[in-house]
Amino acid sequence: MSTQNTASSSLPTQRLLAKVALITGGATGIGESIVRLFHKHGAKVCIVDLQDDLGDKLCKSLAVDSACFIHGDVTVEDDISKAVDFTVKRFGTLDILINNAGLSRAPVSGHP
Repeated sequence: MSTQNTASSSLPTQRLLAKVALITGGATGIGESIVRLFHKHGAKVCIVDLQDDLGDKLCKSLAVDSACFIHGDVTVEDDISKAVDFTVKRFGTLDILINNAGLSRAPVSGHP
């Protein structure tokens, strides 16, 4: 029985060509990895994050015409609406939404 390594570099690299992705929490960590992978596979990416410096830096490390950054807080509905509108205005469409941003809150009183 053979097994395939799906992380292999032999996978086609333009699987997302002509797709547009909006990725929340995309400035660092798993979100950054998603941004880089989608971009590598041909997608245009819009990064939404609270960390402006890191988001701008990541965006500048990618092709200027296929990546953008917008400040946004996923707990603020208007920020997300603005991010979607910004993405569509910039790239003409939105095909993929990755809701990656993590939220951390204190536990509810009385619950561990």
